[in-house]
Formats: sequence, C-alpha cells, structure tokens
Amino acid sequence: MRRVGLARPLLASALLLRTALMPATAMAEAMAVPAERQVTIIFKVLTYDRQLEARAGSELVVGIVHDPTDKDSATAADEIQTTLFKFAGKTVRSLPIKYFLIEYSKPADAEAFIKAKNINMLYVTPGLSKNLPEILKIAQTHHIPTVTGVPEYVRRGVSLGIGVRQDQPQILINLASSRAEGIEFDASLLRIATIVQ
Repeated sequence: MRRVGLARPLLASALLLRTALMPATAMAEAMAVPAERQVTIIFKVLTYDRQLEARAGSELVVGIVHDPTDKDSATAADEIQTTLFKFAGKTVRSLPIKYFLIEYSKPADAEAFIKAKNINMLYVTPGLSKNLPEILKIAQTHHIPTVTGVPEYVRRGVSLGIGVRQDQPQILINLASSRAEGIEFDASLLRIATIVQ
C-alpha cells in the first residue's frame, strides 16, 4: 500500500523533471491552441483587416511555411493543411481560400515560390525560429501578413498569433509588424486583442 501511495509523487516528480529537461526553444515554439481552432479564429480576425480585399485581390492564398526536416514543423504543417482542406468552398470576406505548402530552406527559393503562387498570407509553423528574421523580411517587403500558432513568434515579429490565457484562446497582435505588412486592423478588434510591442 505504501508503494502505491508513493506512485503519484514519483510520477509528478518525473513529469516535472522531464519538463525541466526539455530544450527552452522547444517549449517556446509549441503551438498553444489546436490547429482547427487556430485557423477558425485567424480567419475571423482577418475580417477585421480593412485592407484585406485590396491586398489579396480575388482570393486568399495561404502559404504554410515549414521545415520538412523538423518533426514539430512538419506535423504542424500537416495539421494546418488538413484544417484548410476542410475550409474548401468557404470564404473570408467573400474571398475564396487556397493554400500551398512552402518547404523553407533558402530565402530566395521561398520568395520566388511565394511570388509565383501569388501567396498573400504566410502561416509560420513551429521549428522556424532561426529562419524567422528571413521570413519576416520577405513578408514585409511584399506586404504579406504573417500568422502563427506560436505565441513567442508574435513577440519576435509575426503579425498575428493565437495563444492561451486562463484556458481560453487569446488573440495576439504585433502592431508594428502588422502595419509593416500592410494590415489595418479595426479598432474594435484591437480593444479585445492582446497587443505585443
């Protein structure tokens, strides 16, 4: 009986140790909200962008930026792609939705693919921390909004992200980045979002 009683403290200690031993970058790059919930919220948030139609043109084309050599990145890309497939036939502010996977390796290759496919929104998956400055440079050069499920990426310059606060999804907006990428969010959204400077 005493051994059984010790099981919970030992398990808790093991879990705490495992968490403590996890690389800080892995913890920082975790997606806080499931893919399907993320995408639903992101598309809702985009309806508050006053420049959406002017910037996107006739359709919303999402590029899912990922590193195929990174397990977390590849898994997230697959989850986002599966979710976007379910949005077939739906629209955001009357814009039909398309998507492409972007296997990120070199900035020039990614930029060429983005231009060739007329991609006008980038979803940045986990596992791209070291490439983030290059991705953001491409996005700001071409006024392409960046979105993510990694809260830390918003602090580092991605325009829009979905986090968690008190067990509820939280809209995170990097105001400086969003303006640099050509986004003009309505004031009513900014009042309920968490603004990251």
